[in-house]
Amino acid sequence: MSRTREMERAPFEQAPASTRWMLGQMVGRSPAMERLFLQMRYLANHLRVALIEGESGTGKLLTAETLHGLAAGRASSFVPCQASAFLRGNCSALLDEARGGTLFLTHVDALTPEDQARLLQLLEWHQHQHTRNNAEHAPRQILVSSRHSLRGLVLQGQMRADLSYHLTSVRLQLPALRERREDLGLLADHFVEQFSKLHGKPLRGLGPGVLSHLLAHSWPGNVRELQTTIHSGALMCEGQWIRMIDLPLLSAEPVEGPARFPAARAAAQGPVLEDPDDPNLDRAILRHIRHVLAGVGGNKLRAARMLGISRSTLYRLLEAEGLHMVR
Repeated sequence: MSRTREMERAPFEQAPASTRWMLGQMVGRSPAMERLFLQMRYLANHLRVALIEGESGTGKLLTAETLHGLAAGRASSFVPCQASAFLRGNCSALLDEARGGTLFLTHVDALTPEDQARLLQLLEWHQHQHTRNNAEHAPRQILVSSRHSLRGLVLQGQMRADLSYHLTSVRLQLPALRERREDLGLLADHFVEQFSKLHGKPLRGLGPGVLSHLLAHSWPGNVRELQTTIHSGALMCEGQWIRMIDLPLLSAEPVEGPARFPAARAAAQGPVLEDPDDPNLDRAILRHIRHVLAGVGGNKLRAARMLGISRSTLYRLLEAEGLHMVR
């Protein structure tokens, strides 16, 4: 293979998402996700009640499903339902369906005072069933989700303190995608692989410049927005690589990530010194590599992992920069 062809393929030919960085169908290798995975593995078999907090699109349902799958009763039912609908409807039928399994109630931050009182009664009943060794008549665990901090809602007078105490004794917090940008390339690769298997379409990954483009976006819709974007690009893709032209238009919002991603912030907030429309392939590849390096603070090992190449390949590409980056 020629050197030019090797440079064309190497930075963008990412391996399938490693199971080392997965828990169930959850994907992440950022410190925040590693901590979350450890917490979930440790708690799964002991949970009775737990709260999953996170912005819309961060993966609260997937987290609940993963906890259910990790539990000893993984063959039992997983029953998701909006909390208000459950508390105002025929809850007996859903409780019977969730017996020995997991009842997952969403949007508890939106409950009225009356519904909060009903939920507190449910939690007390659930606790009594397990205390009296009557657990076969109740869900093994009750998981709830919220888009807002329940403790914060208590301070604002919008949530009962006694209900918050019950729900927040075990709390799993899902980071926004802007707070775990080092996971973005891995997630994108996972969604490409997911789409390829689901639709039988042979795809190999992201084409030149695509990852840099994705990193410059603030992702207000979090992981769900990224998944939709990648699947849309995969659907429009005519070859094996998802190109910039295949992606839907992303909103031009400023990046809100931490200071450790200065390159992404600069791309959103200020003029770019290099021409992003430069058609030269070698310059596009090296621009992308420098962008990723800046995003990880110059850590070459992490940059190589995000690019899906070996560290030695990254060193060779960097050594060639003076030859190929002609202004």
